[in-house]
Amino acid sequence: MAAPTSLHDAPADWQGCGAAYVAVYGTLRAGGINDIARLQPGIACVGRTQLTGTLHDLGWYPGLRLQGTQTVLAEVYPMDAALERAMDRIEGLWPEDLGEYAKRILTLPVMLTQGGQQSITVLVYEAMPATVSAAPQLAVSDWLAWFEGKGMQHPDTEFQLNTAQNRK
Repeated sequence: MAAPTSLHDAPADWQGCGAAYVAVYGTLRAGGINDIARLQPGIACVGRTQLTGTLHDLGWYPGLRLQGTQTVLAEVYPMDAALERAMDRIEGLWPEDLGEYAKRILTLPVMLTQGGQQSITVLVYEAMPATVSAAPQLAVSDWLAWFEGKGMQHPDTEFQLNTAQNRK
């Protein structure tokens, strides 16, 4: 079977989650090294939400376990199949599952950018227990602000999908 030639080709072995929105809390947030707008130019954030769990420092990116009481800021974006495949590649779920993250579907209250609040069903990429077992826990709610505050510069100046440089 030939490899897909673009993000829009639908490979036979890929399965979407069915959610129409994604909540991103790390490098996919606006301004992050994997800014979601690089994957889908013109995409607009529909709002923000709080995820609940335990946030971990994995070096160049975070890992969130959805167990715990810590609140973590996430941006919510509309999602189609092409965007979901691109994110699955970044998170190491496709074309090969690297065992770092799993897809979770949650219904969360979202503070809409247009004003008001709405319950929206979203995809969240949760770090697997083995991924964070030796990683320090972060007592912050905004991973991107925390990471930028460290003053570190990612070694890449261009976006690359799921590369070794993105791993600790």
